[in-house]
Amino acid sequence: MPRRRGGPSLAAAAALVGGGLCLARLCPLFPGPSAFTAPPSKRAVGSLPSAAQPGVSPSGISSPSGSSPLAASLGRAAAVGALVLAASAATRSSRVARAVDWTGKSGSAQQVAVLDMDGKQIGEETLHFKTFSAETANYVVHHVYRIWYYMNLKPWPWFAQRQDMKNGRKPWKQKGSGRARHGSFASPLFGKVKTNKYPHGLDNKRLLKIRPSEHMRAMSTVLQSKWKKMKVIDGLEDWNEARMGKLLECLENWTGYVAGSRSVLLITRNGYGEALGSTCTFESYDNPLFLSGRHIPHLTMRRPRDIDIFEGCDGLHELLKARHVIMSREAFYDLAAKFGEKGWAWRSERTILVENLQKIVKDFPMNRAEELHFARRMPIGVDARIEWARARRSKMEDFSTKRTEELAAESVAAAKGE
Repeated sequence: MPRRRGGPSLAAAAALVGGGLCLARLCPLFPGPSAFTAPPSKRAVGSLPSAAQPGVSPSGISSPSGSSPLAASLGRAAAVGALVLAASAATRSSRVARAVDWTGKSGSAQQVAVLDMDGKQIGEETLHFKTFSAETANYVVHHVYRIWYYMNLKPWPWFAQRQDMKNGRKPWKQKGSGRARHGSFASPLFGKVKTNKYPHGLDNKRLLKIRPSEHMRAMSTVLQSKWKKMKVIDGLEDWNEARMGKLLECLENWTGYVAGSRSVLLITRNGYGEALGSTCTFESYDNPLFLSGRHIPHLTMRRPRDIDIFEGCDGLHELLKARHVIMSREAFYDLAAKFGEKGWAWRSERTILVENLQKIVKDFPMNRAEELHFARRMPIGVDARIEWARARRSKMEDFSTKRTEELAAESVAAAKGE
């Protein structure tokens, strides 16, 4: 987590204010020509300090008229310094507030426009994802992304060291040549290898970890911050033809910019594909949307399941890079169920399992007394239960066969009657 540097503290400003007031009040200790004159008249509540008012300095701090010039100057200097420090602290606070304003009013609900395929607005959707607080969002997202980027560096930098080279023969004999002693050309002094200060592949890589909940909330925070440049498209999942020109026109209508001029992230359920150089994988040919946009510059296509923390997922990187986020209505519902205030991303697997079992119990209620009654009728031994199950199974098969024959006979009779 980066440290917050710079900017004076409010405590220092308060200390200077107190020091200035004390010096101003203690001015009679430094008597002047008329040290014991009467105090100045009180100002009316709400009036501004004026230099023409007796006993009131231009900085707004009253001092006895008989104070010495040295003490008065010290008081005024302390007051001015306090005001400067307070103004600097206020400027820094506003700068920090502007830095965290991108979180979308601290994760408050925002309205996202819903467009049709022609770019006309047909409704709105509420975007209310769980986010970090406004004070920590910038720092935590940067911390998570830095670790993710470090752990996904490929290939890892590698420089040969002396242990990776063959020693070979001795360059020259030990004595008599007039040169320094060397045992092998595999030495950093000859420039063929590096010292241990240089990276040596995965041997120098540290194992850094990110908490899953922290990684998930970082992606949710970035998604919430993109609400101004987010559009939900109705009917995008029904894209059925591989036409690049049509997708270019649609992107221009949705974003308001020429397609390819800005980074765009397209999130759909069916927008899956994997490029292999100038071609793509065999499975990608079944996806017309991917074939339409795989050659458009600065366009990235992902699925809702790719906005996750699993290995190979780059959801946080793509969300931070995107200037515009376009998603289908179905993908928006998937992400809302995942990153919403009560989304499944914030619950454990056991909690989700228990909730699903509770729903099943409500949908398929059981009579516990009747269940115990049938359990008592079952044999006690294992072998006896196996025979009992076989008998029950054969009886059910006979009933099924008989019922099938009856239905066939009824259908034949009905056909003859017609």
